[in-house]
Amino acid sequence: MTTPVPTRRRFVTLGCTLGLAGLATLTGCAAMNSVNVTVRTFGAWPEGRAPGRYAFDRLPSQEAAPERRAALEAAASAALERAGFSAAGDAEQADVLVQFGARQAQLIEAPPRVSFGIGIGTPIGRHGGLGWGMNSYPWYTDRIKELREMGLLLIDRRSRKVLVEVQARHESRYGMGDDVLQVLFDAALDGFPDLPAGERTVTVALPGR
Repeated sequence: MTTPVPTRRRFVTLGCTLGLAGLATLTGCAAMNSVNVTVRTFGAWPEGRAPGRYAFDRLPSQEAAPERRAALEAAASAALERAGFSAAGDAEQADVLVQFGARQAQLIEAPPRVSFGIGIGTPIGRHGGLGWGMNSYPWYTDRIKELREMGLLLIDRRSRKVLVEVQARHESRYGMGDDVLQVLFDAALDGFPDLPAGERTVTVALPGR
């Protein structure tokens, strides 16, 4: 008789901040040409509004980590410009302010353990018995996935109203290094200005593949 144990999932956070995550370079899978990203959109880009000029609205935590900020801003800029935005000279000249946050973590899944027993009995008299049994608990290695998440806000500079919020998430058993930064931003803005509300899956080609 089997007794399944529910799968356990737990996170080991490698870097998490509203502004930037400490992003480690991971070994990627050479056979991978594209990845699926889960995208959630809240709000909608105003109908008929052109993309316009953008500038980054930096948080204090981002100013304190210029190298990591630069890597994320480079990925965000490439995606924004592919969507039709252009960089403003400074925030005062921008039509849209851009805020973002990112997180990297490990997701550890412990698969079910099973047990079984075997018993042999020898009757003694009419009511007694003597027997023996054993249990076995096969050991499985926990499955470890790399998790990357990104959140993006597009804000009207004059009114400070949030125009649209997009979140992008990718899980993989194979680390992809900083390639995944570009993938997340591209997935978040895929189809701009038509960003369907709710959750969807976006398939994105890896850079240079």
